Amino acid sequence: MHEYGDPFAPEAIAAAVSRVLVLQQSDDQRTLGQHVEQALHENICSCALDIEDQIEGARSGLHLSIAREVRERVELVQSRRAAWSEPFDIVDRASDESFPASDPPGWI
Repeated sequence: MHEYGDPFAPEAIAAAVSRVLVLQQSDDQRTLGQHVEQALHENICSCALDIEDQIEGARSGLHLSIAREVRERVELVQSRRAAWSEPFDIVDRASDESFPASDPPGWI
């Protein structure tokens, strides 16, 4: 699949994040860590995970780094969703939605 390309390209990381979000909606019994691991194995080349883990005899540093990146991105998406779900004053919402159009143009 990734024979000549980057085994964990930005697209693969984004796909893993999307997959974690879907998994969380469909199965709330599993932990975020379990969802992250499933998404990694579905979207990241085994050469970046399984082989490195076998060589190191445990979770490789690469595996841990990719998992941490996916987890942090998922948490960022969740925090943004939570922020938008809070009730807003109609003026505050209009102001947020118009940004940066409401700002004056910069002067050089």
